[in-house]
Amino acid sequence: MVSEEGKLLILEDPSDEELNRAREHNGPIIIVLRKLGSVNVQGKHPMNIYILKSPSDEELEALKAQLMARRTSTREVAIEGPISRRELLIGRVVKVIEKNVPTYFENACSARFGCNDCVNACPTNATSIVNNRVVINENACIECGLCVSKCPTGALAMVGADDNEYVALLNKLNDVKGIKRITFTCPLNTREPRNGEYIYRVPCVDAVSPEWVTMALAKSLEVSIECPDQSCKLGGADYAKGLINAFMGSFKLGITKDDALSMATDETLSERIIYMGIRRNDYVKALVRLRPRSKGVTNELLKIFSIHIDDVKCSFCGVCFAKCPERAFDVGRDGNKTVLKFNSLKCIGCGHCARLCPEKAITINRAREFPMSDSTDVVYDEVVTCRMCGKPFDTRRHIMTMKIKLGIKGDPEWLYLCPDCRRYYTAKKMLENALGVKEVKSYV
Repeated sequence: MVSEEGKLLILEDPSDEELNRAREHNGPIIIVLRKLGSVNVQGKHPMNIYILKSPSDEELEALKAQLMARRTSTREVAIEGPISRRELLIGRVVKVIEKNVPTYFENACSARFGCNDCVNACPTNATSIVNNRVVINENACIECGLCVSKCPTGALAMVGADDNEYVALLNKLNDVKGIKRITFTCPLNTREPRNGEYIYRVPCVDAVSPEWVTMALAKSLEVSIECPDQSCKLGGADYAKGLINAFMGSFKLGITKDDALSMATDETLSERIIYMGIRRNDYVKALVRLRPRSKGVTNELLKIFSIHIDDVKCSFCGVCFAKCPERAFDVGRDGNKTVLKFNSLKCIGCGHCARLCPEKAITINRAREFPMSDSTDVVYDEVVTCRMCGKPFDTRRHIMTMKIKLGIKGDPEWLYLCPDCRRYYTAKKMLENALGVKEVKSYV
């Protein structure tokens, strides 16, 4: 079998000639071995080659769905060193290597709002923010994927570590039955999948985000993270252990004999859940599914944030509500009061609201308690209605703050008029002053 679906090439028991042609293929390759014991595929980046030995139909269909959704690719990066005779003959003047460097999606990035999690995560300082954009030094990048896993919005992706690929797989599992576990591991791990297991290869287990683990658990799948090299300099083994412990400490989950997270009770969550490929939105959907299993606490690895608003300083101006890039704030009514609500599951901790707050009343921290409701009330204020037309138009806090900032003395009647009535009132006063009319009955 030789077939090509988009950029995905599928070979079954390929000949040497087919393998030679496959090495020039620009995209992922699935090699299915049914009669052959092994093949030589040197020359291709390991994240572009997937070798399956007598796979089940479920495993093959799931892998095809994942790879057909791939939107990233490895790239050639120039390095120092002598070029080979072959490179010279094909016209290369510098030595290059194929690297799995992160791809940047600017429209999903929150760097312009103050987020710099990818920069803080990079162990080699290969990531920086220039003019509110993420810039990656391809030569310094070591393909660990930490920047990808730490990004709260999915603005960075690598071959094998891309929300698009992962969501395509999870959605496919709504129809493909028989897979009960996802095991994340790197290309160094060459073992065959066990019964009901899907091996998801990532560049390094450092690239596995808490969002991905949560999304799989919300589908009642077991989740395993395997680092095949305990002495790996990238620290994958320690990261995997820390992530597993974070989930065990925050949710009522079981752990299997081979250290996989499991739902572990008779109660099962609905397996059918559709993800959209928008990282934070999918994460919130999965966390809400897992809320009944929460232990009431959380871990800093889970990217959940809390907010404190100084009730004395807050003027209820609404800047936080209007400018939050993740729409974590909302405004509602409670009787004759206005309420500012906050959804901590939506918050990515960028700090944009705190920087914009004119009263400097907002403080953001990593949450210690798991939010047991979609939103919490953080500030109340009295609704002020127009004394002329009766229409609600502002809050008591905001009016008092503006009064102080503008140095308004006393308690003038126009201060309690809506914008429309205030224009009418001002025009009326100007006309009365121009005509010299005095002691006009107040409209307030």
